[in-house]
Amino acid sequence: GANPTPGPPSYRAVPSMSSPMSVIALVMAMFIFMQGSTALQVHQTSAYQTCMGSRASCSRLWLDSRSLTGTLPTELGMLTRVTLLTIAVNQLTGTLPTELTALTRVTHISLHTNLLTGTLPTELGMITSLSWMGVFGNQLTGTIPTELGALTRQTIMLLNDNHLKGTLPTELGALTDLWLVLFCGNQLTGSLPTELFALTGLRRMEFNNNQLIGTLPTELGTFTGLTLMQFDENQLTGTLPTELAALSSLTLMGLSNNSLTGTLPPDLATLTSLSLMWLCKNPSLCGDIPVGVTPTARSGSCATPSVGTLLGSACPAPPPPSEPVAAPTSIVDEQPLKENWFRKRDVARQNAFPQKHAWFRKQAKQEAGMTSSD
Repeated sequence: GANPTPGPPSYRAVPSMSSPMSVIALVMAMFIFMQGSTALQVHQTSAYQTCMGSRASCSRLWLDSRSLTGTLPTELGMLTRVTLLTIAVNQLTGTLPTELTALTRVTHISLHTNLLTGTLPTELGMITSLSWMGVFGNQLTGTIPTELGALTRQTIMLLNDNHLKGTLPTELGALTDLWLVLFCGNQLTGSLPTELFALTGLRRMEFNNNQLIGTLPTELGTFTGLTLMQFDENQLTGTLPTELAALSSLTLMGLSNNSLTGTLPPDLATLTSLSLMWLCKNPSLCGDIPVGVTPTARSGSCATPSVGTLLGSACPAPPPPSEPVAAPTSIVDEQPLKENWFRKRDVARQNAFPQKHAWFRKQAKQEAGMTSSD
């Protein structure tokens, strides 16, 4: 008869347990079955299919940690009633589909910890309902689109641990509801735009492991609710502004591996919540560390207290003024100075008045002859 239609494994396919080889075969079969069952793509999951089948009522699609492969389906844009879309911690590849802009009700998009590539689409700025965006831990490139400044409901923006370049868009200063910003682990350049200091509601900012330049602005003191601030592993210069003492809620300040100089502001001792200051590898940073504050990181190159700094000790005193040249103390010391002075004078006269010098020499010879004849 005709071959039966292949179906899922049944109890009849289980080998006999009468020999060790049968046990091994069973284990191998189970391993292959498990591997095949987990290597699904998004559109093959029952959650996706259920959501697509009832698009009028589907408000959430949660597919975290499913070992999913393949790309993000463009059909996700058809789930117009979805408010939460999270497909994080998988093995997804490819780019972010622009069709996501059709999700006009979504407030939470989480696609972090995958293998996504390409750039951040400028069209993301059209999802004005979005308040939580997490795409960290991928392989995204390009710059941060200025269009993200239109996401005025954004409270959490997690773009860290990608390969993003360029400067921080000034347009991000319009996101006044932001309280968590993680841009660390990229290749961002330039200085901190002054527009960012309008984000006075920030509670946590991480810009470490980039290539930022310039000084720490005094406006950092306006973030009075800030609990964590990290600028480690950049190229910052200048001194620590005294205004940092206004960060009364700060628990961690990370500024290691920069080129900061000067003395630690003594007023930092008033920050009673501050328990960690990562300041190592700022070779010209000096001064006393506030009592009760640990100047090290939990691990890594900053695990040794104050390595590469002058912290924990007083700043070096300025060099003394150069001593004046001692005056000659004897005729023996004075004679070479006089001879050298007369020699320089004679050379100057000879160069400036060669004709006069020849005349004086002739006169000297004549006088010498007259003296000898006498």
